[in-house]
Amino acid sequence: MSRKDQIITFKACRKCGYLVENLIPKCPACGSVNFSMEYEGLIIILDKDKSEVAKKLKKGVNGKYAIKVY
Repeated sequence: MSRKDQIITFKACRKCGYLVENLIPKCPACGSVNFSMEYEGLIIILDKDKSEVAKKLKKGVNGKYAIKVY
């Protein structure tokens, strides 16, 4: 099975909400190893320096974030 045929699942960091692929052991945004498979919503930060949303939510790394993590 090629990579394009696989379903990519994400897990959310419980500390910062950053979404990573299921196989990644450590959050690249905050370094935490505490993840949850249960989360709601999605925010994508493309340019943290220009994004008002990133500033308001205090997100210092570009990427995908869960809105609520359980």
